[in-house]
This record gives sequence, structure tokens and C-alpha cells, in this order.
Amino acid sequence: MSQPVEFESLPFGSRFKIGLVRLSSPKSLNALSMDMIALIKLQLELWREDPYVAAIWIEGDGKKGFCAGGNVVDVYRSLADNQDGGAFSYRYFHTEYQLDYLISTYPKPVVCWGHGYVMGGGMGLLMAADYRIVTPSSRLSMPEIKIGLYPDVGASHFLNLLPEHYARFLALTAYQVNATDACELGLATHYVADDVRHLVLEKLANCHLEQLDLERAKLLIANVLHGFSMSDDLPLLKPELQSHEKTIEKLMGGTIENIYQSMRSFVPESDCLKNARENFLTGSPLSAHLILQQLEWGKGQPLQAVFDRETLLSVNCSMSGDFQEGVRALLVDKDKTPHWRYRNVLDVPHTMVASFFQPTRSFSQLSKHGQTLQ
Repeated sequence: MSQPVEFESLPFGSRFKIGLVRLSSPKSLNALSMDMIALIKLQLELWREDPYVAAIWIEGDGKKGFCAGGNVVDVYRSLADNQDGGAFSYRYFHTEYQLDYLISTYPKPVVCWGHGYVMGGGMGLLMAADYRIVTPSSRLSMPEIKIGLYPDVGASHFLNLLPEHYARFLALTAYQVNATDACELGLATHYVADDVRHLVLEKLANCHLEQLDLERAKLLIANVLHGFSMSDDLPLLKPELQSHEKTIEKLMGGTIENIYQSMRSFVPESDCLKNARENFLTGSPLSAHLILQQLEWGKGQPLQAVFDRETLLSVNCSMSGDFQEGVRALLVDKDKTPHWRYRNVLDVPHTMVASFFQPTRSFSQLSKHGQTLQ
């Protein structure tokens, strides 16, 4: 039976190695299971201490995408079937965010090959890397509003690096960003052709690195990727998101109630904006409130604080919010007709929203014993 994650050591700089992480569950679009997260975290910790590993490369198996997100169905089943009091939910989200934080603060350069679908938990891995590669097939999105969650995996930090109207729009509409827009917005660092992965790795193998000089290693990686980014053979994609900037800025102004009224009356002309409007209006109204509050809070917050609060919010969403119903409707029964707790954004009480940012007794107990859950 094949492993859900594969690890290799590839040559780099003639004397050193690149530690390669390959997500190997293409049937699920490499959705991150608890086992996958734990395996990657352990291997990265080992490679961090290895004096011959000069860089990390993270990729996904299969042509369709790098990673479609976290395997939230496992979280759903732990709550629906096992009634474990949220123990698995806490363990899953807490460990996933630990992995994202580890990559974000990793002392050695990390390259992420983000082809095809890069969604949710996949965005967490991509955005934590130093070098975030996209290709013509890439589609980046945070679709959590569709399952009663909110953009997590550090999105409270990295979405806030964008202009506010873009941050709100991507978080509220599950919009899929193409490679050109991703680079222009800073979500990606390099845009290369889909079929040059092996050539990039060959170039890195043939670089010259005398000693384990991480700054020199970063420079070598940057130079190689720059060469492929400037290729005349690279098909250019037109920016889609930015071509609608004025419309998006107008739609995303004010409170969540203002945004709801604007989106209701909005008549989009393009298919991408039609889909965005539909995703927002059919997504969880409770999640819409949580998304805006979390984004506002996240401005200027240190990364560790972001992950701590996301752990609290994600567990509360899975235990008491729309998460279980959203996952059921979209990923389990697949009837795509979730019965949200509230009919629309205007019906959601602000006191209910505030309660999701407060630790419950069960969450306090889970976090207190978090070390034993890892």
C-alpha cells in the first residue's frame, strides 16, 4: 500500500540535498489527512537538523492539483460518529497549524510547486513557503465559506497582506485566482510552465554550493526560478481578478450587512463574478460574519497569535457552527443543499458571532492537554 506522503533526497548544489515532500493522494486531490500532516511535520523536523539538506521542495502528485485542502471529512466523522468531545477536531487543526507555522519559520529555504488546484489547507502550505510557484493550471482559493468554516491555515495573516477589498472578496466568495493574478497580488512568487518541474530540479542539482550557506542557497534557487519565469515559451494568462478591481472595491465596502445587500443587488457580467456572487449568497451566513471579524482582528497580529486564535475558532466552528452541516452537504452526502443555522447574513445575532471567539470549557480542557494529543 502506497504512503500518503513520499519523501526523497534530491541533489542540490553538487554536494548537498533538497528534501522533497510529495503529497501522494491524488484521488482526493492530495487532501491533507491527520497522518499526512504528522508525517510531514516529523520529516521537516529531521531535515532541519540534517547538515546536508540545504532546501525543501513540497509538491503534490497527480495532474489536477497540488492540494485541495484539509481532509475535513475526517473531522466531521469524528464529531458525527464518535462523539469524542472535539478531541480529534482540536488535534487536527492544532497540528495542521503547527505544520504551517513550522514551514513559515523554517531556517532553510522552502519551495512549493503549486500547480492545479491549491485550496484551503493547500494554500496554508503554499503561503508558508519562501518560493511559491504557480503555473498556467494553478487555481488558488479559500473556499471555506461553502463548508461553514472560514479561511484558516494562517489566512488571517496572509490575506491581510492584500488590499482589504481583495482580502474580503477572496475570503467571502471562494474565488479561484489564476497564476497571473496570484503573482501580481503577491500570493505567488514565480510563474512557470507546468511541464518544467524536472528541468528546474535539474538546474538546482547542477548549481554550485561550496558549503551550507543558506543565503547562498536562497540566491541560487531564486536565480534558477527567475530563469524559468522569464521563458519566452511561457503562456501568458490575462489577469481576471484585477480587471474587476473597481467593482470588487465597491462590493466589499462597509459591514458584512452592507456587503450582503451589495452582493444581492449586484448583476455580474462575467462568469467568474457570477460564481463568486453565488458562492457568497449560498455560503454559510454565520461564516460570513466570522470571516469579516477574523480578518479585522488579524491585521498586524504576529503569526503565532494568528494560529492560536484560528485553533480556537476552528474548533468552535466544528463543534457549534455550520461546519458539520456544510461538510455533510458538500463532501459527504454531496447533495449541495446545506441547511444553515440562519437564513441569511441579516438574521445572524451579533452575540452569537462573538461567542465563537470565546474559549469554551471543553476547548480549555483540550488545549490544556494538547501536548498529549500530538
